[in-house]
Amino acid sequence: METKDKLLILIVIAWIAAAVYFKATTDTMFAKMDEMERLQLKHVDEVNKEFREDLRTLNLQFIGRGKHLRKAQKDIIANTQLIHHVTDSLSREIETVQLNLEDFRRATESKFLEVDKSIESAESKFNSYKRLTNRHIGDLDQRLTTAETDIVDLNDRVPVKEKNGE
Repeated sequence: METKDKLLILIVIAWIAAAVYFKATTDTMFAKMDEMERLQLKHVDEVNKEFREDLRTLNLQFIGRGKHLRKAQKDIIANTQLIHHVTDSLSREIETVQLNLEDFRRATESKFLEVDKSIESAESKFNSYKRLTNRHIGDLDQRLTTAETDIVDLNDRVPVKEKNGE
């Protein structure tokens, strides 16, 4: 027998083993599912029996209580009308608050723009004053230099007085 035949036999045996395993697994799963279905039907029957008994008890309790039910219905209608009224009122208040917030936003933005313009104007005035001051300081420096030059020139022209005894 060749290796190829041995390999095929091994594959067939593996397939058979897998099929047997699969069959055993599905049989146990079906058995468990049958048991679960049986338990579920038993549980549903018990719940339905309890529900019917509780419903019968409630029916007995509510016999003759139509007056209370009608009052409860009227109360529910009154509460619904009150809820609608409050909802409408609240909607109007919310719209008013939204309008007020929008007005506040516009006014605030306008004031910020005015402040920005004031800052730009102040910066412009400050820069102009700064240039004027720098020009004035430059003129003073030039005059001081001219005055110092004139003093040196005058000192050179005027003879120095001699002190007595020298």
